Amino acid sequence: MIPAPATSLIPADNAFALLAVFFAIAVIGASLEKTKIGRRVSGVMFVIALAIVLSHFDIIPASAPTYDLIWTYLVPLAIALFLLRADLFSIVVEGGRTLVAFLFGAVGVVVGAWLGAQLLDLGPFGAQYAAVFSATYVGGSINFAAVAEAIGFRDPTALAAGVAIDNVIGLSYLVMAGAAASWTIFTRRFAWRADTLVDTVVGTDETQRIPTVIDLALALGLASLACAAGNAIAAALGQASYAILYITLLMVGIATLGRRWLKSIAGPELAATLFMYLFFALLGAGADISAMLGAAPSLFGYVLIIFATHVVFILVAARLFKLNYGEIIIASTACIGGPPISIAYAVLFGWRKLAVPAVATGVLGYALGNFVGIGLFEVLGP
Repeated sequence: MIPAPATSLIPADNAFALLAVFFAIAVIGASLEKTKIGRRVSGVMFVIALAIVLSHFDIIPASAPTYDLIWTYLVPLAIALFLLRADLFSIVVEGGRTLVAFLFGAVGVVVGAWLGAQLLDLGPFGAQYAAVFSATYVGGSINFAAVAEAIGFRDPTALAAGVAIDNVIGLSYLVMAGAAASWTIFTRRFAWRADTLVDTVVGTDETQRIPTVIDLALALGLASLACAAGNAIAAALGQASYAILYITLLMVGIATLGRRWLKSIAGPELAATLFMYLFFALLGAGADISAMLGAAPSLFGYVLIIFATHVVFILVAARLFKLNYGEIIIASTACIGGPPISIAYAVLFGWRKLAVPAVATGVLGYALGNFVGIGLFEVLGP
């Protein structure tokens, strides 16, 4: 990324001033996310919008060396921090029947991403869009960023357009999935063992402990160690650009082997979320509004194809394995929206028995998303 000419109020070479602005944007975005409107739009969209405005009015530059540092160092750290909870034993044992629906839904995302790329003209970034969208709808926004970095997809306008479409259609889908819980035609067709959904499960509520310096130092230290080792392994194998895959494998191994001890570490997701806010701020800073709007129609159709295929696959799984409507909705929202959304739905509808599977399947998505996105890029890329 080449630094922009010093025409902005804050020059591209003033790293501390740019970081101050980005942290301020993160504060505003996170604060607005707690409002009634913010809960529907998401803090990410506020962060991107604020950065676009500041860049458009030449307050901050469209590109800068600081942005490269965020791409190169903070994004891998963020994915590693999220994966501290990716304990394979808990995922398999506690995920249960919901895990089956999730895996079918993930396959549906991949098939839909491939099919959409064949049917629609997505321009010069077709393979890249397939990679990041499949990654984010199997894992989450953290995988969107990691895969974009791994495949060299750094066009801020194209990425910002993708994030905008993801938020608009993704939010609509999640709202529809929540509404489906009250559709009689849906609940009657998938009613197997539905009477057990509201059973109380002891131990699904855990007291949230306030992170300490020790917690954050341990989490960041383990994440940094995994990133260093992952980069070294990738370089030794001649696959330096795909280091994120080795980082993912190492973190899943650490999380599984140290599952009892790592549960006591509080706050790794907090640091990871902050890093991701900075990532989305740099996307907004480099976005070209007119080009972003021009990319919207084809991307809109593309994401609709992905969601439609995802729904078909997850409903087929429900028929084959006699899954109930609660398990379907939790698995689908874990796939598309990640664990925060799926566990929120489990609590909202009183499906306490599905609270742990909601988290387990969502964390599995974090681990799988990078492999899915990069694998699809290899299939569709030049």
